[in-house]
Amino acid sequence: MENKLAFFIDEIFKLIIIFFISLVFYRAMYISFVLCLVLSSITTIILGILFYYLKTKRYSKKQLKLSQLKEIDKLKEQFSYASQTEISNFFKNLFNANINYKKELTINDKKTVLKIFFDKDVLEVQDLKKIYRENKNRHITKVIILCNNFSDECAYLIKNFKKIEYTLININDLYINYIVPQNAYPNFVVEKLPKEKFNLQKFKKYAFNRTKAKTYFFCGIILLFSSYFVPLRIYYLIFSGLMFISALLCFIFNIKKVNA
Repeated sequence: MENKLAFFIDEIFKLIIIFFISLVFYRAMYISFVLCLVLSSITTIILGILFYYLKTKRYSKKQLKLSQLKEIDKLKEQFSYASQTEISNFFKNLFNANINYKKELTINDKKTVLKIFFDKDVLEVQDLKKIYRENKNRHITKVIILCNNFSDECAYLIKNFKKIEYTLININDLYINYIVPQNAYPNFVVEKLPKEKFNLQKFKKYAFNRTKAKTYFFCGIILLFSSYFVPLRIYYLIFSGLMFISALLCFIFNIKKVNA
């Protein structure tokens, strides 16, 4: 439910951006506004299908079939509902790890630490910085972080870390490179929690995620400049303002998390 909601919000904004860029382009050619709307809609549909095709092609390159994607979704569900003890025991066997005095998983004679981070859909910069602060003064050589997914900023940031090597492994790579080759699947029984209904808190979590600030700001810029080329300028200015406000809210709602 949560992954579908996040995917739905991302795809909607992607189509909105395509539509408004197309509308500005056609309007700049002095075509009638009605025809501009029609052409922009057609362009949005065509490019939306094309982007979907490219996305599925990218997955196929990673050898992720529909059945495998379902298994990965099942893994996410199991890791979300299972206890920390069950998850630790699973990865202890998967990586042939030990448990140290801090109740952490370590491998290679305790020089490598495994950090399990399946509490969130996406590992973000503030989460990575917190892990870095916890380990920067320790006598270890490597930290492997297992997570559902991680942001591009995290992938870039770990390249700048010194002394200790950091490796990020998302659940797709975990499935392909570790679970499938070893034929080691979680066997713990998970009792599903009652499905949560959609509410404003869930919407705020995904619609105003800090990683979406750039998208909102970019949309605001497009709408602002679009207002000079199309009729009904006031509406474009209103929605442009809403995009800028949304970008600001992404930071405001996550200030506490960043400072934590």
